[in-house]
Amino acid sequence: MENLDKTFGHYEKIRESLSGLADIFNINFTDNNFYHQAGMDNLKALHENIIEIMKSSHAPRELRIKMRELEQDEIESDKPFPF
Repeated sequence: MENLDKTFGHYEKIRESLSGLADIFNINFTDNNFYHQAGMDNLKALHENIIEIMKSSHAPRELRIKMRELEQDEIESDKPFPF
């Protein structure tokens, strides 16, 4: 479980970075702009690949529990993840 906690700590930092990059795209480009759409698609793909890597090295059930906790914390803080 300690290893999952460490991995998840790194994931939270990556998630914050992806969220910040999404904010930059949203501030600088309109939603229908090609660069906005391409950037957001790439950020989403990157996020999905990070999740897949985590699934291959940790039990999916434990990972789902941690993800739900994080998502609930974000909902409660009014800072939802953009993807």
